[in-house]
Amino acid sequence: MVYDAAKLAAQSSSAAYSPLKDMILYFKNKGKYVKELEDNLTKLTAEMGTFYSKKQQIDRVLERDVSKEKNDEYQILVTQFEAFMKKYNKFILKYSKHCQNLPSVPPEVEASTDVSTTSSVIETLQTRKPTILTHKFFKLATLSKDISKLHGHISRVTNRMKAENVMLEKKVESVQVKHDDVDLPSFTEYVQEILSCLAEDENRSIGILGPIGVGKSSVMKMLNNQLKSLKFEVVIWIDAEEKTIEMMQDVIMGRLKLNKEKDNNTEQNADMISTALMHKKYILLINQVSSTFNFDRVGIHKDHKFGKVVLASSSKKVITHMTDTHVEVRPLSQEDSLGLFQEVCGKIYDLRIKLIAESIVASCGGLPQVIKLVAMHLKGEKDEQAWSDVKRILQSEAKSARFLKLGEIGNAYKLVYDKLEKSYMKCLLFVALFPSGHKIYKDYLVECWKAERFLELNIPELRSARERGATVLKELTDQFLLENSSDMHVKMPVHFRTVALAQNYPGEENCVFWAPQKDRVLDAETWKTSKRMSLIGLKSKLPERPESKNMSTLLLQRNPHMATLGDLFFLNMQKLSILDLNQAGIKSLPSSISSLINLTCLYLNDCSLLGELPSEVKELKKLEVFDIRGTSIRHLPNEVGDMSQLRCLRISFSQNGCNRKSKGKEVEMTIPLEIISRLQQLEELIIEVGCCCQSWNEIVDQLTEELTCLEKLNTLSFHFPTASGLKKFVTKSKALTNTETHWNTNTFRSFKISIGCCERQHPYGADLSGVFGERLLRFSNNEEEISSVEEVLRQASSFELVCHSDVESLSEFSLKNTGALKVCILDKCKKLSSVVDTSKIHDKQVDSSGKTDYDVLQCLEKLHLFDLQLLKCLWKGSVFPRSLTNLKVLTLFDCPEITEILSHELAKALSSLEHLKVEKCSKIVEIVKTQISLNISEHVDLSDILHKVKTIELVNLPELQSICKSTCMNCKSLGKIEIISCNKLKNLASTLRGGKLQMIKCEATWWDALVLPKEEKLHLSPLCEFIVLEQPLVVGTFHEGESSNHGEVMSSNENGLSMSNIDSVGHAGKSKDQDRVEHINYQSTSTNVSTTDEALPIYKEGCSKVDTSISTH
Repeated sequence: MVYDAAKLAAQSSSAAYSPLKDMILYFKNKGKYVKELEDNLTKLTAEMGTFYSKKQQIDRVLERDVSKEKNDEYQILVTQFEAFMKKYNKFILKYSKHCQNLPSVPPEVEASTDVSTTSSVIETLQTRKPTILTHKFFKLATLSKDISKLHGHISRVTNRMKAENVMLEKKVESVQVKHDDVDLPSFTEYVQEILSCLAEDENRSIGILGPIGVGKSSVMKMLNNQLKSLKFEVVIWIDAEEKTIEMMQDVIMGRLKLNKEKDNNTEQNADMISTALMHKKYILLINQVSSTFNFDRVGIHKDHKFGKVVLASSSKKVITHMTDTHVEVRPLSQEDSLGLFQEVCGKIYDLRIKLIAESIVASCGGLPQVIKLVAMHLKGEKDEQAWSDVKRILQSEAKSARFLKLGEIGNAYKLVYDKLEKSYMKCLLFVALFPSGHKIYKDYLVECWKAERFLELNIPELRSARERGATVLKELTDQFLLENSSDMHVKMPVHFRTVALAQNYPGEENCVFWAPQKDRVLDAETWKTSKRMSLIGLKSKLPERPESKNMSTLLLQRNPHMATLGDLFFLNMQKLSILDLNQAGIKSLPSSISSLINLTCLYLNDCSLLGELPSEVKELKKLEVFDIRGTSIRHLPNEVGDMSQLRCLRISFSQNGCNRKSKGKEVEMTIPLEIISRLQQLEELIIEVGCCCQSWNEIVDQLTEELTCLEKLNTLSFHFPTASGLKKFVTKSKALTNTETHWNTNTFRSFKISIGCCERQHPYGADLSGVFGERLLRFSNNEEEISSVEEVLRQASSFELVCHSDVESLSEFSLKNTGALKVCILDKCKKLSSVVDTSKIHDKQVDSSGKTDYDVLQCLEKLHLFDLQLLKCLWKGSVFPRSLTNLKVLTLFDCPEITEILSHELAKALSSLEHLKVEKCSKIVEIVKTQISLNISEHVDLSDILHKVKTIELVNLPELQSICKSTCMNCKSLGKIEIISCNKLKNLASTLRGGKLQMIKCEATWWDALVLPKEEKLHLSPLCEFIVLEQPLVVGTFHEGESSNHGEVMSSNENGLSMSNIDSVGHAGKSKDQDRVEHINYQSTSTNVSTTDEALPIYKEGCSKVDTSISTH
């Protein structure tokens, strides 16, 4: 019993000892953390400073080395560091609260701490001794432990901040495709000959020689496009006609994405270009070289071992002096000439006219440009006498037409020019005032024509003038006298401009117009006699008081070095109608501006140093167009309200985009009361302003009230902070309710109206603002009633619905009123589950058979769906006849709940679809869901499904198994298909059997696994462009309180990051912690060499570029 009692006592003592031991160890461990608090904080502060120092070192290297740029890991590390910095600041605050304040770190600091203060913080910490016996013992221990953990995280980030980890060579798109409307067999032969010359190592520079109009530019464009299949890192295209060394350098630096310093001279720019190209395999294509120049001055050197130059010129001297060998482009043969003529003019069946046509073609000298011009002139002509007259003119002496320098081209130009009405002649000759190859904005050109009274009708309304101007432009472009360089711009062909400069304006035989030309001097006599003068980009010093009493047009734009104008400069220009000072370096206007009593158009846009307007502008009583966008003017003077004839006012305040993101102080804007409402002739008002701007919000209500008073307003660019402001304008606007015009309900010609915060940037960098004649409505970040925008939507050609919280389908809008809509973007609408839901269309008419004639979105050409997390389908319910029949482009990005894109019924309705792009839609199994039972599938005709589709891009669709399970579908128009990270897609036999297929872009491993007959795969292999996927970056996991937005982690800027080989703007959508940010970075490899090496994709937040402009016909 004694033994048992002793044993029991021992066990009891042991049981009591165990928890006591644990408690002692626990307090000892906590005490250790408290003792090490200052040491841990010192180490953490030092590590923060180390990272900051490394980052500064990397930034300095990037500033010096123009060939390097940040990669994605740089931004990841910086973003992680910023998150750690926030935690560090919280720890500093806790330490200051529990212990003592640290120097330069006041208690109110919450967001950031300057790391440059680390040395003083460390010195202070090293002088302090740990305090163990305190009632804050446990708090200090926890703080010390958290600081130690954070130090470990930051150490890993700091170790990764090395040059080899965060920098890479700048990448540019290898080839920019050039389009041309002449494609002849002989041109293909020239291209092959040039490629053979390029293959020879001794040929560093190759020339293309031939007369004006022979087709050298067409050959160059074909060559440029074919170089895409070769292994050149970059192909640079320069149109060198009348370009200076500095201008050519600007083109090259822009192509290479080099940052040009403002103060750099041409020698410094040449060094930058040479450094960037030193180790690159490149080709420089220089078109229309008129005189010799030194390649070294541009930055192209002989020690560039992998560089080649191809230049085209009509001068044998240039080609002989500047190239190692050359290819001569000769005039077309009679057979090719006749073929090109009939391609433009049409087939000729009348034998007598056919004989005359052969003589006419022979007289064109085998020059494609002349042949096209004459053929267009005779197109549809059936009178034999008219054909004979053309033949006579073309075979006349060159001297009689005064076109000694241009020969056949001059005679051809005279043929078309003489047929023009006099008003058209004047309009055409005005274009010659601009430098060769200069792109001219169409609206601007029409404004000038109106001011000069060239339009045959004396039209007071600017809108009517624009419509008449559009007719003139169409005629001149149809006759090849002008070229459309975009929807918004035209330019004059180089050889036509030479001819135009020799002509007199009809009815103005004694008047002179002056434009910069070689050997032409600008003297006092020129100022006295010239009626129209172009000094665009000219650096000549201007006279103090020129005698220019007959001057009607003076173009002084693009003169940043022109800091001042003499105070008496305009004193003798009372007849001046057009004054253009765009991009001039002036800081003020001279008082003699008051002498311009007949001035109609005044352009001060992008005079960034101009801060105010003088009071003398009140004398410009006849001013109709006034543009002060891009200036430093923030106060609109009262005198503007006295410009009673003003029809177009363009102003800009603050910055574009969201002002909440601006780091600088917000600029105060003022527009005095009743200035706008006094401008009763105003037709066009452009106010460029960013959203979330406090000073704008303070004046917008008053401006809206004044807008409603303008009866003639038909063009408006305006930002409404709320939908209620737009509703007020729509309800009260006299312009919107003014139907007493021939435009009736189409009251607005053009508008760009935004509502709410426009901070959100679309994936793919979608921007609709530059589309000619567009009517854009952007409804952003808004929960207000959608009915407030329906009146504007009725007239809109482009509609963007962004970040709306309540809309579930576009059907909630009155789709009957969207007949003019051509482009629609739906982005980040939280509840949107379908694009069209027929059950929510309440105004449709249904006949006794259950059918409806309700047309939905019948004019829509482009539909872009971005970040729609609940989207289940595009169309819910039966598809209405003629709905979506004009849709050409369909894009889906980040729609994770949708499983198929098109039902069988909807696919048949999309009869015009040409481009389909689907990316990052994780549940998509099938693109076209046939929904047909196996028993009858063989009898259903699917040949018309996707039969016009030219390109298909499928990216990062992990569950995709087929485009269409039916084998009857025939994509007969398909030219390009891109499939990346779609590993379950194994069978594409019916899709790849289109007769026009030119490219298959995919991973080599996917191609090897693709199920295709062996012979068919061998046949298609040469079309493959294989993609090498880079290894993924390792991104650390995030804990509670840290950022889980992968868009922020991966982006190189607030809008997103650029991808290798893809021009992109990132997507700022949210994702869960476990989600991967999904986009693929790839590099092209050899096209017809298969590989089985596996490569894992790197996923990035960003998207390839998508076309969102409105096509014109």
